[in-house]
Amino acid sequence: MNNKLYKYLGVALIMLFSSCTDWLNETNPNMTDGDSYWRNLSETSSTLTSSYAALVNSFALNVAEEAQRSDCATPGFGRPTYSGDGAVWYNHTYTSSFTYIVKKWEALYLGIYRANQTITALENLTDISDQVEWDNQMAQARFLRGLYHFYLHTTFNKGNIIIKDKVAGTQDEMYSSLSKSEDVMAFFRADLQYAYEHLPITYPEAKDKGRATKGAAATILGTSYLYEATLADPKNPDAEKIKMAKEKFEEVLTFGYRLVEDLSLLYTTAGQMNEESILEVAFSNEMNSEYNTWSEDRLSNRLAFSFDGRGSNQTNVFPSCWITWAYLNEQLDPLISTNYLVDEDDPSVRTIKPVSKRASAMIALIQDEHTEYYQGLVHDKTQFNAQNGFSRYKHYCNHDILEDEKDLPGGKQHSGKNVTLNRLGDLKLMLAECYIYENNVSEALKQINDVRKRWNLVLTGPNGGDVSRTYDELVYSKESLLERLQQIEKPLETSVEGYSIRWNDLRRWGMLESNFKKRYQETYWGADHVLQSGDSKNITTLTAIDPQNDNYPVYKDYQLAASNFRYDTHAWLPIPSTEILTNPGLNE
Repeated sequence: MNNKLYKYLGVALIMLFSSCTDWLNETNPNMTDGDSYWRNLSETSSTLTSSYAALVNSFALNVAEEAQRSDCATPGFGRPTYSGDGAVWYNHTYTSSFTYIVKKWEALYLGIYRANQTITALENLTDISDQVEWDNQMAQARFLRGLYHFYLHTTFNKGNIIIKDKVAGTQDEMYSSLSKSEDVMAFFRADLQYAYEHLPITYPEAKDKGRATKGAAATILGTSYLYEATLADPKNPDAEKIKMAKEKFEEVLTFGYRLVEDLSLLYTTAGQMNEESILEVAFSNEMNSEYNTWSEDRLSNRLAFSFDGRGSNQTNVFPSCWITWAYLNEQLDPLISTNYLVDEDDPSVRTIKPVSKRASAMIALIQDEHTEYYQGLVHDKTQFNAQNGFSRYKHYCNHDILEDEKDLPGGKQHSGKNVTLNRLGDLKLMLAECYIYENNVSEALKQINDVRKRWNLVLTGPNGGDVSRTYDELVYSKESLLERLQQIEKPLETSVEGYSIRWNDLRRWGMLESNFKKRYQETYWGADHVLQSGDSKNITTLTAIDPQNDNYPVYKDYQLAASNFRYDTHAWLPIPSTEILTNPGLNE
């Protein structure tokens, strides 16, 4: 979305929600002749924009909550005994009445309702002044309807959800029954395929940046095939579905996306809607600023408040111990000159940087003494310890433009930073996974190494005669490379990004339960850190190397997650209790 979209969105939302009483006196457009409400493409465009707005609702994506539900983050203060809503996700004690589950369901179906309004309005237009514009609006509306059904399918009730293919015109149509998972997949893929065939690769005007594209439709289609292929039998994925996923991902590579290498354009405000972005949700802290902080129609988000570590006990999201340690120990390629710090007084003296380029972009670490963080350095801005976490995710914070999140217009819970749902780095790793299943290890290594090259990391596999880069020189089998992708490449590249990427990956790989038990078995210790600058600050970090000293505290994550998690209960979210109580169609 962009400024024009924001303007239409503001108008649409004001029309839909500005009055608590006037609307009671209006005629219901779903029960009468729709022609009196949508007369031209300008009016259908407004409704289309409101269809995008469902993604602005924080419950639709539950970014912070899904991070805590996976193995990539821990909640709030109080290790190892957490409290609040974050602890419900982290410990896997959520039920069908949990607010976040209820509101997520409602938010995604609201998006479907608005998309259906747009589709119906376009179908009923009698005077189409611009067929190209009509085609484009219809493709966007069907993309959004397909996307929201895909999200619901990957999240709730093992994919057995309610298909909403039109705006309900009668009470009976409002109360739909559940559809089988395979029928839901067929439905949303038909929408996405239509979008794929009719959407442009790019839009000619910059004002349309952020709208759905052919690349976005192909990416979601490919992802759905990959998810289906691996979920049924992770050790023996469906070869035909893998082929279909691979073909979609390969085509996206021809659409002009590029891996971004400039650190100033990675997880920063300046880097929003960059060349790597495939699908991105735009936020603004300027539009609808008069709305209450907790209004889901306000176009800002509350993510920075959670991820910068200065929130409340119930809202903070801290990177887990294992992923902090993994980022700290990424191997920098010694042949790349930019991986070195050069002594200002003696340029011949070079020392390898303490953390990788990827770590600097994605996560704030005490060891990173050379990357600006909130107009200072990490050790000046944040104190890390057992209660305060040992690192911070940067993805959703305004660390590049502010001194403190409280300096945001409207306050620290009103960030305008975008949320990226799909990007090229993730797609290349999904493509690598497809190649692995086809036993094409060399092509898989190429895709993995394309991503690692961007970060100036040591590359995987034999060097093949390339003396310009450092390789680990290991000979990977299909099995060993898949394990590396699952345990290292994918989580470190996508961690808390996208639509529940880490959770969906662990589930379809059949690793949810075993992974929580594995993480609980891992032990970390507190450790002192001496700054390279010589600053005498008392700084705490963590280590996975036993210090052989009883004075150092021991840390373990996921104790209750390991004991509480049950696949049938927690792998998918349940149908919300509100839907069960109010929808008689579910009894059929």
